[in-house]
Amino acid sequence: MDNFLAKLNYPPGINATIARRILPQLSAFYSLDMLYKLSDLMRVEHLLDYNSITVETAGRLLTATCEETLIKCRWNRRLVNCSDLFEMEFTGDGFCCVFNGRSLRREMENHELNIKQTLSRKKWYTKLFGYTSGLMLAINQSQTLTSVDLSYKWVALQTGNYFVDVTMNGTAVSPGSEHWIAYYTTGYQIALGAKTLHPSLRKCNMASEKLKYFPKYSQKYCTLEKEIANTLDKCKCVRSNHPKPPGAMRCRAAMLRCATQAMVAFDALSTDCPMTCDTKKPTMKASRFVLDETVSTVEPFYQGLNFKKVTVVRVFIQSRKRPTVERWTYYDYIDLFSQLGGMFSVFFGCSVLTLLALLQIIWRALYRRCLQFWSSTK
Repeated sequence: MDNFLAKLNYPPGINATIARRILPQLSAFYSLDMLYKLSDLMRVEHLLDYNSITVETAGRLLTATCEETLIKCRWNRRLVNCSDLFEMEFTGDGFCCVFNGRSLRREMENHELNIKQTLSRKKWYTKLFGYTSGLMLAINQSQTLTSVDLSYKWVALQTGNYFVDVTMNGTAVSPGSEHWIAYYTTGYQIALGAKTLHPSLRKCNMASEKLKYFPKYSQKYCTLEKEIANTLDKCKCVRSNHPKPPGAMRCRAAMLRCATQAMVAFDALSTDCPMTCDTKKPTMKASRFVLDETVSTVEPFYQGLNFKKVTVVRVFIQSRKRPTVERWTYYDYIDLFSQLGGMFSVFFGCSVLTLLALLQIIWRALYRRCLQFWSSTK
């Protein structure tokens, strides 16, 4: 924050002391539960406008890089440069160090511009399982905890998704502790007969069904689109933690309360966004231990770490099992055809065979009448 404030030009009525006092309220643009004063936030906004700096740019400049947050990283039993494993991404909960991530903004913008997406970064995969493999991190916790929204650390796992949402399944990591997070996924598939049904009958959408802003369907993307549409309709702007549709503008401080109220009621249960037919459900087991400085460690990963100012996190696959649940439809087109006889008997008082016999009699009568007409004409 000191380096950021030293590079600013100050308009009349604002100095470095005032700016340092009110600048933490900038996180109100990203977090719904951040307390702020509208007058202070408008002064921060005026300061940024005076220096031609956007809120997103200020957030990046005020956020520690992944190299400062992650002290040491181990992948598949060997030390790896943390900058190779993680990249800083702007998500709905601020700026996060994402492993094997892809920007939601890039995905949305490429879809709007019909750009074929290419993965520029290397993807990291593992075939091993167990607590000794997978990902191991040493997180820097030496910063002063001045604000939960600005300086507290969270760890979240979202397998199979491109958007990190810490508030969904995040785990707070405190200094001087070690967290073990084991996970496995349960796959959900849909039977071939159910795919041909209308979405209103199968009660789920295929991932290949495109949305307005995103190139594939998911319940989270659908909910996000509804938040964006409702905010645009009521406030004529979008929040800073939302991808910006073409032609839309970011919400200023004066419209921040309106934008917060417009999106706070949306979640996966309250909207009419059905779940995805083919999806994976991650199951996680988290354990926490206290790091003891008096106990000598065997693994070289712990050497040189100050246990009072770090948090060690292990993320690993618990087993190789891949249980799969397949969704079947209770009523498809074959069942519909098999019930036609009963349906006709209810409405017409006859079976399908009787109806066919009646149709045959009508056809023969019409055929004889046509023969008589042709004979008289000749």
